[in-house]
Amino acid sequence: WVADGLVVKVLQERATVDGGLSMPVGSVKVTYANGDMAKWIPPEVFSKELRAQRQCICEGLEDHSSNADVEDAGRATLESTAPKETSIAASKASSFMRSFSRLMPIMGMVGEASAPNADVDDDEDAYIVSGAAGVASSVLGRYFRVGEHNDRPKYRNEQGAVIYFDEHWKMNVKDDKLHWCFELKGEPSESPQSGDWPAWRFYGKDKSASVHVAAAVEVELLFVSGVEGPARAVNGRYMETGTHNDRPKYSNKKGATIFFDGYWKMNDRSDVLAWRFSVKGADGPQPPAGDWEAHWSYGKDQPPAQVAMRGGEGESH
Repeated sequence: WVADGLVVKVLQERATVDGGLSMPVGSVKVTYANGDMAKWIPPEVFSKELRAQRQCICEGLEDHSSNADVEDAGRATLESTAPKETSIAASKASSFMRSFSRLMPIMGMVGEASAPNADVDDDEDAYIVSGAAGVASSVLGRYFRVGEHNDRPKYRNEQGAVIYFDEHWKMNVKDDKLHWCFELKGEPSESPQSGDWPAWRFYGKDKSASVHVAAAVEVELLFVSGVEGPARAVNGRYMETGTHNDRPKYSNKKGATIFFDGYWKMNDRSDVLAWRFSVKGADGPQPPAGDWEAHWSYGKDQPPAQVAMRGGEGESH
């Protein structure tokens, strides 16, 4: 089952929908894979295609719903409905929407609790996946080790996409190991190999699309810590994302930027016209490790940002 399915539309009358499909009244449109994919489901297959995450109805549910809500939510798995029973289909679709909407806050909290914490700096066994425009955003980002599959490590990103081994290394937009989106064939290896992973030939229309996989230790060159308050977005791991003034420019996943403009500077957003922290006089080819003083507008009481370089001075791993 897809864990992040969301009903976004219910047909109140028969209509022609995406792709020219004719759908009966009561049909629902469900998005999944972090909103990147969608599917229309008619009432007659609700019992096979849809269900609420009942495991989320547990301790604390009484804080969100009345007893009637709990009873209604317990019926969130829909039964088969004949196409001719349009009024019943619409009623059941509406009931599902109400039940699902009550469950979503709890499901969201469960998802947030289980998501990897990218600000923890002791996880070296990780991979970074990047891609060009057109690649589903849910497969991009940082992958953390979450277990094993076929005697090899298995990895997952914050959107639920996975990297796993099954005869060769594969990547899927969701935790479904029967299908995959990208792959790297060749000699079996103990861990995912860095490089371009082409799209599986049955995935998508653009067979030439690929994603780039790299071990985190290869690309996350800087780590910033120690900042609290409004500029705390500067904390985290940084990768090289371009150049500015003939020096490399670095960014973290929140958009904070380290760049060179007369000397090395750091901003809490992707803006090289202002900065939050800097090292005046530092004009070397790489950002210096150590303490970066806060801009004067930040106040005298603001502690410096602490910058560490992987494999060099100030290494914090």
